[in-house]
Amino acid sequence: MKNNLSKASPSFLFEENTKVCKDSLITLNLILNGLASEKKPYQINYHTLLMSYSLWQGTDLDDFCHKQALSYFLFNPQNDSEVAREALFIEIREFLAGFSKV
Repeated sequence: MKNNLSKASPSFLFEENTKVCKDSLITLNLILNGLASEKKPYQINYHTLLMSYSLWQGTDLDDFCHKQALSYFLFNPQNDSEVAREALFIEIREFLAGFSKV
């Protein structure tokens, strides 16, 4: 019987064989759940996001979210950090995963 290993989710928080810092997880949780939208280190334009996703020719949602997070902070480097990129990735993924189920 083959062992079906699930594909590891991409993350900006750690590299291969490196543990995540507990402070990073606390900060990530704060950004995702504790800050008002205007206080976050990024702003999501959901209309543009939906248009980009509908025009995107790829098949992997994680790949799309990863590229969106990277490109956002390439144009907005003043608030860039691993935690902010991870939070943006998660928010985009949750939104698009919920949207595609409807």
